[in-house]
Amino acid sequence: MAKRTTKPALRGPRKPGRAPTAKKSVVRKRKAPATRPAGQIEPLDLSAFPPESVVTVEKWLCLACVSDVFMRHLDLSPRTAYLEIKRYTPSLAELHAPVHTRPWFSNQPLQKACPYCGLPAKWHARLWVHRIESGKATDALRRNLIKSLSQDDNQFAIVEEKATQQEAFFEWLEKVGKGLDLDDPAWVREVAMHFLSRKEPRTDWRSVFEQTPAMRRSRRLESGWEVDRGRLFLAPSLFDELLLVQYLISRSHRAGGLTLEGRYTLPELIIRLRNSGYLRAVDVVAKSADDALEQLVSYLGGGENPVKFYHILDRRDLLSKVKNLKLATPPKPKRR
Repeated sequence: MAKRTTKPALRGPRKPGRAPTAKKSVVRKRKAPATRPAGQIEPLDLSAFPPESVVTVEKWLCLACVSDVFMRHLDLSPRTAYLEIKRYTPSLAELHAPVHTRPWFSNQPLQKACPYCGLPAKWHARLWVHRIESGKATDALRRNLIKSLSQDDNQFAIVEEKATQQEAFFEWLEKVGKGLDLDDPAWVREVAMHFLSRKEPRTDWRSVFEQTPAMRRSRRLESGWEVDRGRLFLAPSLFDELLLVQYLISRSHRAGGLTLEGRYTLPELIIRLRNSGYLRAVDVVAKSADDALEQLVSYLGGGENPVKFYHILDRRDLLSKVKNLKLATPPKPKRR
């Protein structure tokens, strides 16, 4: 019996209506690349500079507080206030102010609102301040760095500060002493590395210290230093200066200052330096220990010889925030 085959049903006439349309190709708009947040602006690369001659700090200010002063108190127009903020460069007094006052504030930990007016972080601008101490090891590097900086829209400003070598030495002592755990004997080697880095900035002292767990006073060197059999040997005068620096940093911690040779009171340290011949070598002839210490610090710090600090102000974040808020009117400060 033959199999029955079924024919496909014939389609009827197409109903009147819209003609079939081709599928629309969906064109996805390419998203514009996200702009880098102001907080991600990379600081300048100062790795080529001797670490003991450079200090970098962050300064934060509230643009809403600045705008409030200009527009509400000084009665400036928004455009004039904008131009004044855009060209603003802080003075040395503001950079060295020990206490933050409006519009400056501390942003550690991160502040979600201004401590003065209560406005959010979009009104907060960061200013990087890189301070470079002048000297043979830094002058050429500093000039090359300044030449390489972008001059567009005054993104960077240079502020010079005159000082003495002794002032620079005391500031260096304070910087090195901050954050040290004087109850941990490891700080003695850390201070030694800082001191030698300041004395001879062209040497990579970190790698030297990694290879030399022990440090000694040399009996054969008249100056400088050497590495022998895993030990770092310092010339007598260099070793004695290191003892003095360690004493100055730790003398207020306990009775006497801790050094590589143990703990010394001031009279004991002066006798030790006199017996080694260091006092005679640097022309210190004072009879009392206090007078001898004063002369030693003056010699070690460089006395009243002039020195300059160059403050490189990185204004990129400030200019970026000012540009974004150009058309924004700061709201009335909140009551704190």
